[in-house]
Amino acid sequence: MILEIDDRIRSTKVEGFNNTQMKLKYDSVGSTFSFDFYFDPQDQSLIDLACIGHYHIARLKDDDGTLLLTGNILSQSFKSSSTRQMAKFAGYSLPGILEDCNIPPSLYPLQSDGLTLREITNKLIAPFEFGLEVDSEVASLVDSVFDTSTANESQSIKSYLTELASQKNIILTHTVEGNLLYTRAKVDKLPIVTLDDSAGVVDMSFNFNGQAMHSDITVMKQANIDGGNAGQSTVKNPYVPFVFRPKTIIQTSGSDVDTDLAARNALNQELKNLTLVINLDRIKLDGKVVQPNQIIEVKNPEIYIFEKTKWFIESVEMKDNGKSETAKLTCVIPEIYNNQTPDYLFSGINLH
Repeated sequence: MILEIDDRIRSTKVEGFNNTQMKLKYDSVGSTFSFDFYFDPQDQSLIDLACIGHYHIARLKDDDGTLLLTGNILSQSFKSSSTRQMAKFAGYSLPGILEDCNIPPSLYPLQSDGLTLREITNKLIAPFEFGLEVDSEVASLVDSVFDTSTANESQSIKSYLTELASQKNIILTHTVEGNLLYTRAKVDKLPIVTLDDSAGVVDMSFNFNGQAMHSDITVMKQANIDGGNAGQSTVKNPYVPFVFRPKTIIQTSGSDVDTDLAARNALNQELKNLTLVINLDRIKLDGKVVQPNQIIEVKNPEIYIFEKTKWFIESVEMKDNGKSETAKLTCVIPEIYNNQTPDYLFSGINLH
């Protein structure tokens, strides 16, 4: 991999770093990274790069120069002993700061009336060093008006924006360049590979968490004092077909039109309790680094996947220690991200 660090004056390619780790997550503003390198206290350039509290920008690329992540260095750990020790650095993608920060008083009031999601977002991220990108597929929703919306003083900016986006069933994530991104996944793409007994697969596991699932999910919105309409929408979970397990959610933002989208988003969150985890002994498939927002195809009866099934890569955790590379893929069913009603995958199983 290639590592570059900006020290506020210049961008420097770092040599001799090791033990690189990245966790790239599709539906998160804060993908994480870490790396080690030998710190020389006699080298002024390394002193500048490692400066504590400067939150330098780091860029991680694959060996071909393809950008994978742009983020801030958050923490440094130095150690001295009889044998030379590597310094440890860690951070997250640029918009990850929204997870840790509240809305500053300079941007009050906390209540927004008649503003779009784009307008609210641009207002809240204006003090930070990244911008906003909007996928054309969700632009009309990002530019639709909220009747009224109010943040909580103790709420993180990320939490508030995610709450608003969920009302419209929009994904809040980040780009590799470090901008905030409103989008929907491109799950209609062809699979990048079929994994069964393929070379590179160390192991697979499939998990279903039934306790977090509900048969009927109802979203209710009360009428606003300023005239906003009440709304109610119920969706059924195809993975709880035989047991009655109801759940009710109160919609706090948006219009009655958004209630259907909010209900669908609530179902999508529950469907993430079906997860496929694949461990690879490499970080590339077909010559390219595996990344979130890609489709793979899997068949493995030993983990209850009897037919070739498409899965959406939601996160990728990569490790590179200079001698070996590994990747851990966490996958979910594609319908979580394309708004289509998922089929129950296991209804046709008949071994006799």
